[in-house]
Amino acid sequence: AEQMMRTSSDIGSYADATGSQRAANLGAGSISGKSRPYTGVVLAEAPNSAAGVVAADVVLTNGVLAKVAFAAPELKLAKGFYYDVEARAKTGDSAYLHVIAAPKSSLDGKALASKILATDGRYGAFGPPTDVIVSNDVTKGDVRTVDLAFSAITPGGATTPRRAVLAATQAEGSPDVLVLVASASEARWNQGGADAARRVASTFRVDGTRPTKLRAEPASDYRFEEQGGVRLPKIENPLDGFSTEPAFGSSGGLGRPG
Repeated sequence: AEQMMRTSSDIGSYADATGSQRAANLGAGSISGKSRPYTGVVLAEAPNSAAGVVAADVVLTNGVLAKVAFAAPELKLAKGFYYDVEARAKTGDSAYLHVIAAPKSSLDGKALASKILATDGRYGAFGPPTDVIVSNDVTKGDVRTVDLAFSAITPGGATTPRRAVLAATQAEGSPDVLVLVASASEARWNQGGADAARRVASTFRVDGTRPTKLRAEPASDYRFEEQGGVRLPKIENPLDGFSTEPAFGSSGGLGRPG
């Protein structure tokens, strides 16, 4: 899509590419350059972590700024070009935020899974995940949880089994769907990873919302220029006294005012 913020990044490790630890040594050249995953997250400012709780201000459709949070005391907030809102552990456990912008219809468990496992997403860097199984689709209050099993494609073309719990909710005033993906490798899942993922997913929430003039597009993200976006300077029009503030998205599309 024209407004996606997609810039090139060389993935430095197998764990970065798949979210799990390397099962075997990969030969030279097996890690290839790939764009950062698209999670649909537009951040008003950097996410933070305090007392094990990860929180972030996320720009949503309809001029809504939502404060989302989840408790992940066993995980560490991930920082850097490759991440949006994500916490990780050396075991390969991870939890990250994915935003599905204004879906045209209600999303059941299979539809949520297809969005999370898209080829431009967190687990599709080297091809669409296989062996997908969706189960335990349950809604309690305003949060829907779904269990997900899949195999991610590795840089060398092999597969690595992974399990996840999806927790989906919405912020008042916006049609966007907020999804927390808490996951672990299949081996780790059977050794405490399942319980850990469910604990994290159960804490996912929207702590509050407020109106914003920011649009839910890449140019509104506080990292826009760092990730290759270009904003033109404010231009005063001497002919009619009006001010124009053009700005361009990373793909060349017209973005929000700078």
